Formats: sequence, C-alpha cells, structure tokens
Amino acid sequence: MVITNYHNKFRFPVSTNYQKFEVVIKHNKKNIYRKIGKIIKKERLKKFKGLSLRKFSHSIGLTHVAVKNIEEGKVDAKKETLIKISNKLGLDKDEFLASATKLDDDLEIMLSEKSHIIPQFLRLTTFLSDSDWDILSKQVRKMDKNNNLDKTRSIKIARSLQRNLS
Repeated sequence: MVITNYHNKFRFPVSTNYQKFEVVIKHNKKNIYRKIGKIIKKERLKKFKGLSLRKFSHSIGLTHVAVKNIEEGKVDAKKETLIKISNKLGLDKDEFLASATKLDDDLEIMLSEKSHIIPQFLRLTTFLSDSDWDILSKQVRKMDKNNNLDKTRSIKIARSLQRNLS
C-alpha cells in the first residue's frame, strides 16, 4: 500500500516512495558538490601553494567567499564558474565538468541536436569496462580523422561498435 500525501511545493498527491527518491537525489547532489570542492581545493593548494584563497579567487574574478563555499561543497557552482576554475587550475574542462554532472556548451548543443541517439547510446554503454571505453574512443578518433563520414554511415558504425562490444 502506497501512502499518499500532498507535496507542499506543488500541491499534488505524491507517494512516500517519491519523497524518498527526492531525499536520495539531494544527498547525491551534496556528495557531488563535496567531491568537486575537494578536487578544487586539492589542486589549488598543490599548484598555488603561496597564493592565498583571496588572491586566487580574485585572479579568476570571484570572491573568496564564493570559492570557499564551492571548496566546502556548500553550493552548486555555475558551469561558467567551474570552467574559470578548471582553466586556472589547468584541469581538463570536459572531465572536470563531467565530474560535476555538467556539460560544456558545445556538448550540450550536440546532445540537443542528437537527442534521438546519444541517450540511447549512453545507456547501451553503461556496463563498458575502462578498456572497452579505450577501444571505443580510439575507434571514434579514427573516424574523426577520416572526417568523411555522413550521418547515416556514422550511426551504422556506432551501432556496429556497440554490438561488437556487447
């Protein structure tokens, strides 16, 4: 039996299972914020030992309070802020944003334009090992170097790769 009550924000019946799901999502987001903060603080202290938090923050156009809150995992930093920080720390922008569950604008555009295939592809690759990802990445780089693929052919090749890796 599912007990139903009213969610105070939307004023519609919501099962307690949904409320538990919301709690899990909030907890996961806080863990992501903390993870990003630890990465930033570790890299800042390693690469800018003699530079105070205030001076580091000023060098990227942020207040020291903002950077401190990000480092402590208290806030969800905007994508633009994370890009500024990653550039200053010399981190790979895409890898860093991905760890924050954010995407750079060009990747968001690509995802939007290919929304019919990318989510499906990512779901198919859920259980790939690191070595499988390496193989797949090398194959995609080869395809990109040829630079002569049309959309239909590239989809066929991607599906073929998916079948081979399964």
